[in-house]
Amino acid sequence: MRTKLEVNPLQGSILKGMLIFALPISLSALLTMLFSCADTVVIGRFGHDGAISAIGASASILNFLVSGLTALSSGITVVFGKYYGERKPEQVTKLLHSLPLTALVLGGGLSLIVIVFSAPILRLMNCPEGILTDALVYFRIYFLGVPLTLLSTMLSAALQAKGNAYVPFFLEIGAASINILLNLAFVIGLDWNVFGVAIATVLSQLLLAGATMLFLCRQEDELKLDLGKLILFAGLKPVFQVGIPASLEGIILNLSGVIIASVINRFDCAVIAGNTVATSLEGLMVITFTGFANACTVFTSQNYGAKNMSRDRAVYRTTMLAVFSAAELAGIVLYLLSPQLVWLFTTDAAIAHYARIRMFYMCLFFGLCGTMNVVSGCEHGLGDAKTPLYISVICSVAFRLTWIFTYAAHAGTIEAIYMSYPLCWGLCMLLNHLAFCRLFRKKQTQLQA
Repeated sequence: MRTKLEVNPLQGSILKGMLIFALPISLSALLTMLFSCADTVVIGRFGHDGAISAIGASASILNFLVSGLTALSSGITVVFGKYYGERKPEQVTKLLHSLPLTALVLGGGLSLIVIVFSAPILRLMNCPEGILTDALVYFRIYFLGVPLTLLSTMLSAALQAKGNAYVPFFLEIGAASINILLNLAFVIGLDWNVFGVAIATVLSQLLLAGATMLFLCRQEDELKLDLGKLILFAGLKPVFQVGIPASLEGIILNLSGVIIASVINRFDCAVIAGNTVATSLEGLMVITFTGFANACTVFTSQNYGAKNMSRDRAVYRTTMLAVFSAAELAGIVLYLLSPQLVWLFTTDAAIAHYARIRMFYMCLFFGLCGTMNVVSGCEHGLGDAKTPLYISVICSVAFRLTWIFTYAAHAGTIEAIYMSYPLCWGLCMLLNHLAFCRLFRKKQTQLQA
């Protein structure tokens, strides 16, 4: 039984359904990005010198380490969506009760390991000694909240798989608002600087996880969560079959980012800070593609479960065209507004200069980035998470790093490093498109047999 807040991926206009479903997911992801963006804005405008560089120096490794776990939500979306398409509510309920303890165990294990080895990790990233102390403070406190981040991400994926993207969105609004208010209070009011923005992030994640669990506990359908019936790892095998390759894909995508960040950290602090500012602005745009990638996974998995492959084909074509057009337009607008937007983060001319250099190479090619994510989402929806993983290895590791340590190393400029991003996006999108076409024909033949 679907509520007014839920979209039915099996019926109606694809474009309309996609927009209604993807918009709150995109906005929710956008607000999640605001957690870190708010940290950067507040600390850049009101914190002490070097604080913004300290956050930036640890940002890539944070994304790398967390992405592997949060990518498990892709497996949750696929499996839940397939169960809904096959009309198996009992399987949904069983899987739901495995998520909270699994999230806390996996997230807690990662947090413990990272906190213990935080100093060697940051030194391996070539973090400058002058900002190492602040970077360690932010790094360690942030990871205290990782189990909570994983918990809210997994539970939100369960809601989204049914077609309910609005509740996670509303909860994210509340959490993001609280995060910003706490940032201002801790940095301006209490002068806690890097410590303050880290604590604010953890507290907002605690509230988000708690609110998501409370909502599920009050449901009256297959998504009703009974805290007395929680189980660990039960029914998660199909989730891991899709989620582990998706996690590895996320790790690999961010691994090259970590290596590139370590190269950028060898430049002066203005370059590091400029890269941090630009990454925050770009992230607000790129993260919105998450909504459409997730929508593709949900729509594709449910229609595949219902054996409606013709609608899956239409989902792919419609979303590819819409996302490419919207992403390119948005990227151009973002670059044109970059002088004003960068000012929100810093008034330092050198930092602003280096921020706009990065944005030039990123923003004008956002269409490639968006469609790359869409194709991968459709492949996940059909149950294939291994092929996107292999393509990520080829593009994000082999190609990008070869570029960095050959051409970019020879050129010795920050521009040469940034050129690797659009080239990688284009290659990844092309290879995934060819792989999806082959996969679709295979699945269609299997259903017709």
